[in-house]
Amino acid sequence: MIFPETMSKAEIISLKENTDKIVTEILKFGMFEPRDPSIPISQGRIEGARRLIGEIQEHISKLKIIMDLAGLILEPAGKLKINEDWITTSERISKEAEDEETRYKELLEEIGKIRGEIDLYKSQMETLAPFSEITVSLENLGKLDYFDVIFSIVTITQLEELKNNKNIFVAYRLLKNGNYAAIIISLKGTQEEYLTKLGIRKFETPAGESPYDAYNEALQKVKSLEEILTTTRSQLSQKVRDNSSSFRELLGKLMTIRDALNILSKVRVSDNFIQLEGYVPEKKVKELKNKLDKIEAFIDFVYPKRYGETDEPPTYINLPKRIKAIESIIDIYGTPSYWEVSPAIFLIVTFPILFGLMFPDAGDAIVVFLFSIWFYKYGVRKGSYNIRNLSLVLIYSSVVAIVTGLLAREFFGPLLVGGLEELNPSKFPGNIGPLYYVWPVPLSISKSLAFLLPFGEYATASSIENTMIFSVFIGSLALFVSSLVGVINALRKKDMEFLIYEKLPLLLIYIAPFLIFAYGIPAGVSNGVAYFNTEKAILGYILTDITNPTSPVLYNSTAIFSYIMILWIELSIIFNWISRVILLKRYEKVSIGSAIGLGFMEGGFEAGLLLLSNTISFIRILVFALAHYYLLYAFSYMAYLVVGVPSLYAIFTSPASIALILVGNLLAIGLEGLIVFIQDMRLHFYEMFSKFYDGRGKEFEPATTYVELI
Repeated sequence: MIFPETMSKAEIISLKENTDKIVTEILKFGMFEPRDPSIPISQGRIEGARRLIGEIQEHISKLKIIMDLAGLILEPAGKLKINEDWITTSERISKEAEDEETRYKELLEEIGKIRGEIDLYKSQMETLAPFSEITVSLENLGKLDYFDVIFSIVTITQLEELKNNKNIFVAYRLLKNGNYAAIIISLKGTQEEYLTKLGIRKFETPAGESPYDAYNEALQKVKSLEEILTTTRSQLSQKVRDNSSSFRELLGKLMTIRDALNILSKVRVSDNFIQLEGYVPEKKVKELKNKLDKIEAFIDFVYPKRYGETDEPPTYINLPKRIKAIESIIDIYGTPSYWEVSPAIFLIVTFPILFGLMFPDAGDAIVVFLFSIWFYKYGVRKGSYNIRNLSLVLIYSSVVAIVTGLLAREFFGPLLVGGLEELNPSKFPGNIGPLYYVWPVPLSISKSLAFLLPFGEYATASSIENTMIFSVFIGSLALFVSSLVGVINALRKKDMEFLIYEKLPLLLIYIAPFLIFAYGIPAGVSNGVAYFNTEKAILGYILTDITNPTSPVLYNSTAIFSYIMILWIELSIIFNWISRVILLKRYEKVSIGSAIGLGFMEGGFEAGLLLLSNTISFIRILVFALAHYYLLYAFSYMAYLVVGVPSLYAIFTSPASIALILVGNLLAIGLEGLIVFIQDMRLHFYEMFSKFYDGRGKEFEPATTYVELI
C-alpha cells in the first residue's frame, strides 16, 4: 500500500494466426497495459484497429449521453460472443450501436433543436432584461415629432461622453457587468451622426413592440419549450428504460471492444509473427505466462531499471477497496511516480482527522454525511468514479467530524446541548439544552478534554493556547513524516546527490519542530495539562534565547534542550544553504559570488521562512474550529434576541429565530464545510506533499473486459 506494485515489461511473440486468441486472453486476464514495442520486429500494424478505436469511442460517448438523459446508471453488463476475429467483431458491434442510435435519432435531434431554441430565447431575454420594465412601444417612440428617444447599453466611457454633451439628456442604470442601460433623448435628427461616431448601438425589439411585451413573450416561449422538452425527454427516458438491459450490454460490448482495439493498435506484424509489449504487475507474471502458454505464445519479462530507461513504468497501487477512494484526492495533485512512496496511506488517516478537527459539530456533520451518501449515488448514476470516490472521502471525513462534534458536545450549534447557559453562563445559569443529559458522550469525558476545547463553557485563554500548541504539534509531526518520506523516495531512486543536497537538509530542518513539540509527551502521558505546560516553557525559552542571543538561558534541562534546538535549526539551514550553493555552482554554472547570494535566498532565508510558515500554518485547525463554533454562536444569540425571552421553547417555536438558526447552520454546512475541505487539501498539497511528492507518474490502465466473453 505504501510502495507501488513492482511492474515488469512483457514481450509477447507468437504466430499471426494466434493474434485474436492472445487479445481475448489478455482481456480476460485484465492486468496487462499494452505499450508500443521498444524494439519493434517490423513497422507493420493491424489495419483498421486505429480507425475503429475512434469510431467505437464515438459510439460510447453517444450511448452515455442517451443513458444519462434517461437517468440510467452508466454501468456495463452482459455478454459478448466471440465467433470471429476482433476487427470483424468490432465492425459488427459498431453497426449494432449505429442501429441503436438511429432508433433514438429523431428524439435526440428534437431535444437538441428545442434546447437550441430555448438558448436563443434566453439570449434574447438577457438582451431585453435591462429595459424589460418599459411598456411604451419602440414603434410609437420612433414617431415622435420633436425628439429622438433611443435605448442603448453603453460603457462608462460612452456614458461620460453623453453626460458632457449639453444637447443630450441621458438617464442610466448600472448593470451587473459594469455597463449601463441608458435612455438617450435629443432633438429630432440632430445627434444621429454623433451617436454613430461614439459607437452607440440602438436597442430594438423584434417587431417594434415595447421591451416589456418582448421580454414576456420570450419568457412564455421559453416556458412552453421547456414543457415540450420535459415531455420529449420523458418519452426518450421511457423508451431507454424499457430497454435498459440491452443498453448496459451494448455499453459493455463497446468498452470491451475499445480495449481490444487498443491492444491490436499496439501490435507489430511481420510476415509470419506478431509482437506485443506491455506492463504487468510482477505478482501476475506467472498467471499471464500460464494463459499464453496454452496458445503457443512465447513471452519474456524484463524488470525496469531506474537509469537508462526511456519509458517509466505505470504506477499501480493495490489499495484495499474501502480506502481506494482516497486516490481521488491524490489524482488532483498527480499520479505518484513508479519510484515514489504513495501518500494514500497517510491521507486516509490525516485527511478525515484534520477535517473533523476543523468541523466539530455532530449535527452539521450528519447533514454532510447524508449529502455525501446522496452524492455517491449521483456519482453511481452518472458513472463517475471521481464523484464516487470524492463522496466516499467526504463520508469518512464527516464520520470523524461527528466524533469530534460528540466530544465537543455540539449539535447544530450550542443551544440544543449547552442551551442558553453556554451563550452566557452568568446570565442564564442552569438554562441547559434538551440534549444535555442524554448526550451519548458523558460530560466527564468532555470535561477531561477541556484543555483542548477552545469554545463554549471551556473557552479560556489557557484552552486556546493549548489548542494552538496541539495544532502546531500535528503540523510538526506531519512535516517531519513528509520530509522523512522524501528521504525514502531519494533512497528508492538511488540518487545520492538528490538525497544529500535536497532531501536530507529538509529532514534535518523539519525534525527540529517535531522534537520541540514532542518533548513534553513523556510529561503529558499521565497528565495532559503537564504536556502543554512543558511546551509553553520550551517556547518561552526559545523566544528568550532568540531575543537575547548573547546570553542564552541554561538553567535546567528544558532550557538547555531549547537552546540545542535553536542551534540545530541554524546549522540545518546553513547546511541547506551550502547544498544550494553546490547545486547552483554545479548545474547553473553561476559564479561563486552569485551562487552564495542565490543560495542564501533559496536555501537560507526562504528555508527559514518556510519552516516558520509551514509549521504555523497548521494553526488553521484551531481557527476554523473557532470560526465554526462562533458562527453558530452568533446566530444562536441573535435567535435569542429575536424572542427576547430566556426560553428555549420560545426560541424553537418562533419562526424568525428558527430561520436565523437555519441560516447559520446552512452557512456552516455549505460555505464553511467547503472551505474546510479545501483547506484540508491545502495542508496536504502545499505543506506536506511539497516535501516528498512529485506526482508526475502515469496510472496503470490495463486492458480488460467489461462483459463476459463467450
